[in-house]
Amino acid sequence: MALHPAIRIILGLNLIVLSSALGFYPLVVTILVLGLWLIWVNDSVALRWVRRARYLLIVPPIISGYTIAGTGILLFDIWAPTWEGLTVGAMQSARLLLALLALRLALRGLSADQLVQGLVGLFSPFERMGLNAPQLARRLSLTLNYLNQLDGRKARELLIGLQQRRPPAK
Repeated sequence: MALHPAIRIILGLNLIVLSSALGFYPLVVTILVLGLWLIWVNDSVALRWVRRARYLLIVPPIISGYTIAGTGILLFDIWAPTWEGLTVGAMQSARLLLALLALRLALRGLSADQLVQGLVGLFSPFERMGLNAPQLARRLSLTLNYLNQLDGRKARELLIGLQQRRPPAK
């Protein structure tokens, strides 16, 4: 029995929200279970997402280590990061990793048409407020399709082209 795409997206988002309430051990176990399952089913996209986000996953411990007060990791150095900051940053990185894996789990196996169908289902309650759900879902899917087709070189060329077209500052 296949779930409706909107339900799959909602389940992935619920897993992301749940990650903020998990402690260290349940968070690590959830990451290991999701990661091992995605490896077992040979999902190369999840590995590519994690590889692309590796620097994003390193930043929170560094920033938190130097901004949160506590006991320094080096007893004699005043500029050393703190253990408390490093643990808070590591938890944030673990939550980011779980969010990546949960998003991949939710979107795994969805075609572009199913993704649009799921987004329309998610946005349909907002039609009472004047939102055109099918149009917004189409725009999002076209944007995602365009971003998937861009490689690094083309993205840099596009960014340089946009910067050159920018009006001069006054």
